[in-house]
Amino acid sequence: MNISGSGRIAAGEYNEKISVSGSGRLDGNIRCIALSCSGSIKGAGSVECAEDVKVSGSCHIEQCLVAENLSASGSLKVGGDINADREIKASGSIKVGGSIKCTTLNCSGGIDAGKEIEAEEIRISGGIQCAGLMNAEKIDIAFGGFGSSSRIGSIGGSEIKIHNEQKGGTKLARMPLLSKLVGAGSGVLTVEELIEGDVVAVEYVKTPKVVGRVVAVGEGCEIDLVQYSEEIEVHPDAKVKTCEKI
Repeated sequence: MNISGSGRIAAGEYNEKISVSGSGRLDGNIRCIALSCSGSIKGAGSVECAEDVKVSGSCHIEQCLVAENLSASGSLKVGGDINADREIKASGSIKVGGSIKCTTLNCSGGIDAGKEIEAEEIRISGGIQCAGLMNAEKIDIAFGGFGSSSRIGSIGGSEIKIHNEQKGGTKLARMPLLSKLVGAGSGVLTVEELIEGDVVAVEYVKTPKVVGRVVAVGEGCEIDLVQYSEEIEVHPDAKVKTCEKI
């Protein structure tokens, strides 16, 4: 099914790919093989695709979005949850009223989740808002221009790196352990409850508690309690109230 220019697609199940070039509206819940949109698309219900969803431009789904892979460039807004069996790749912005679940999440620009974010690997560059738990084996958050407004409920994983994007200029002085684990840059990210992982490397992070086997606390951090079992490194300018070996 193809729409060129502008058009509407009725709610229902389609055993084919839906392709929208220009402006399209989905009038209710849609089930299809795949969905491709260049331009803008607005869905009044949920969208469930057996294969891939590819959006370039603007996409607004009022309820949930399900796919094998999701690729979006521009702006993606989903009122409910996003579930992808494999990868979510986005450049621009993602705003989700519910949770995000996938195998791999790659986002550059900004991401805003009303609930939790769950994956095996998460890589985010830009701004991040997550009201619930962010959970993955590997988490790499590089924030820059949007860093001052970035906020996450709590973070759990095996390898967690939170650092600043390099915006040019002279590199900041590095500590040996932190240099091995993160890049370089500036900004602030707030984690409201807890960061817990096996290896944790953070800079410019405000949080009540960090727990890990190996912990590197970089410049600009404000942490009430750091608990570690093997190795710790704390930048002289970091504000850590208590360090405790467990």
